[in-house]
Amino acid sequence: MPFIPRLASDILADLRGGVIGRTELSDISVSSSLHIILSSIAEEVANVERKLYSMREQFFLEGASGADLDERVSELPPFGIRRLSRANASGSVLFISRSTSTGNLLIPAGSTVKADNGVVYAITQDVVIPAGDTEIDNVAIICKTAGVIGNKGAGLINRIGSLPSEVNSVINTQPLTNGRDEESDEELRARAYLYLKSLGRTQPASLEFMAQTYTGSQGDRFTYARLFEDLANLGYSELCVDDGSGLNVQAVSRVGVQSTGKIPTSGANIMWHEAPATEPISPLSITIWKDGNENTQYGATAADFVSIPERGLIYFRDGVLEAGDVWFINNYRVFTGLIAELQKEVEGNTSDPSRLTGFRAAGTRVRVIPVRPQFVTMDVSLIVDTSFDFKLVENRCISTIGTFINSLAPNTPLYMSQVADACIGIPGLLDIRFYERDSETSKSNVYPLDPRTALRTNSNSVKITTSAR
Repeated sequence: MPFIPRLASDILADLRGGVIGRTELSDISVSSSLHIILSSIAEEVANVERKLYSMREQFFLEGASGADLDERVSELPPFGIRRLSRANASGSVLFISRSTSTGNLLIPAGSTVKADNGVVYAITQDVVIPAGDTEIDNVAIICKTAGVIGNKGAGLINRIGSLPSEVNSVINTQPLTNGRDEESDEELRARAYLYLKSLGRTQPASLEFMAQTYTGSQGDRFTYARLFEDLANLGYSELCVDDGSGLNVQAVSRVGVQSTGKIPTSGANIMWHEAPATEPISPLSITIWKDGNENTQYGATAADFVSIPERGLIYFRDGVLEAGDVWFINNYRVFTGLIAELQKEVEGNTSDPSRLTGFRAAGTRVRVIPVRPQFVTMDVSLIVDTSFDFKLVENRCISTIGTFINSLAPNTPLYMSQVADACIGIPGLLDIRFYERDSETSKSNVYPLDPRTALRTNSNSVKITTSAR
């Protein structure tokens, strides 16, 4: 039976009834001394019951808040969880152009750009604009200040910081939306329930919880994570992650180093390479010198081996590799940054199980991959109050629409009524309507092409018209 604290009036009624029924006292009028005494007692009892109720509720996730909630989640089995601190906004969203196309231009990792309000963002890895090109897109950046202050709409990160002198302009073509302040009570409580579901460690909820909770070495986190289980390939799953920008594979990867080895006299069926690779290794990336002779090469076929790109292993069928063969693996790419760190967390480390315990069941594979962005386009007509600046309202609408769409989780549809609800509170906006690009047809709801896809916007997604059609 649940404990419900009583009101002082209810307690007073019980006290009065007890006094009249068990004693000869009968003067319980409002002005009597007995009534005043009983009222005081009733107030004290009610206060104690409220305190007891509050203490009891603090031992449940639903009732706890603040420091009490932190204590409750820290006690969850087996090791508990902690409130997430602030996270840095990040994404592969930067467009860079230079004044000349002569030679390769290296933009080193750590170079900075700035938003219109002075917030600083760092380029996360070396970027090269090759000879003959004057621009590069989808450069990965991370805000140097943690929190929502790093979230910016498209076009607002547009100032050059510490970049090579040849660079003449920068701009973010997509919004950044994954900067987070410290986790609220509601968010922590929801994550605690997800944590309880994840204790099996190999269940879908476990992997999704880990991916959304894990904070990278640079202070970044993935906002969205969905596990896709391939029913046509039992035992194989893909953990699709995104930071809200629609990650570009080229921007979060680099060329893998060459791997080479020689088959010993005792034989071997395994090759290795840097991990995690962005794709399975293809036959074109493998060179085999038979008996170490570079003039006698064996052309491996897809039927000769199985590539496990997330672990950096290639398993050859019996009879393909022979003692003395020298092999090389080239021309592949590997994930860097947070995706690579998450993949290591999934795989675990048998040499250090206390630090990397692993989230993959025996006999299964889990690849961490970026979701495929499906960019949404639309025309938007506005009716704006004549007392407001149309351009200001237009910019706010573009920013609101972009932020709303880029906040959708993978495999989540876009309902145009929800976009209208998000925009309708913008000051000066009287009416808003959505159309298919360059047409008079009303914009339909948009659905992801497959579970690995997330709906996203870029700088060309939303085009504003001046009045209703």
